[in-house]
Amino acid sequence: MSGYKHIETLIARYIAGHYRSVLEIGTGQNTHVAELLQRAGVSVTCSDLKIPSGILVVPYMVLDIFTPEEITPSVECILAIRPIEEMMAPLISFAEWCDTDLLVYHLGFEGYSHPHRIIDCGVPLCLYVTHQN
Repeated sequence: MSGYKHIETLIARYIAGHYRSVLEIGTGQNTHVAELLQRAGVSVTCSDLKIPSGILVVPYMVLDIFTPEEITPSVECILAIRPIEEMMAPLISFAEWCDTDLLVYHLGFEGYSHPHRIIDCGVPLCLYVTHQN
């Protein structure tokens, strides 16, 4: 394996070993992690500003992290892969509102100044909010 699919596989393996339900935020059309999680028996829902066209094999919902309104998903983990920096504060607030863990994989050596723990699952996975595990 190489490139992003290798990274996404490592992330999915870690999550499948620690959580039973996940909401992936900002999925876009790349549902690779979600599909791996679903195959591993994890309940997963993808979300973005719009539902992508084409055949989807995982559940998808429309969610704007900047205005999530009263959406409170019942999940153990919220996941964001390579979110833009402007999404970080709303992601943290949303995870705290939902009382759930927030895992973020940043592109390269990007980060966010909010305190977090780095989980080494083969790639650096940042745990910003801890409520479940």
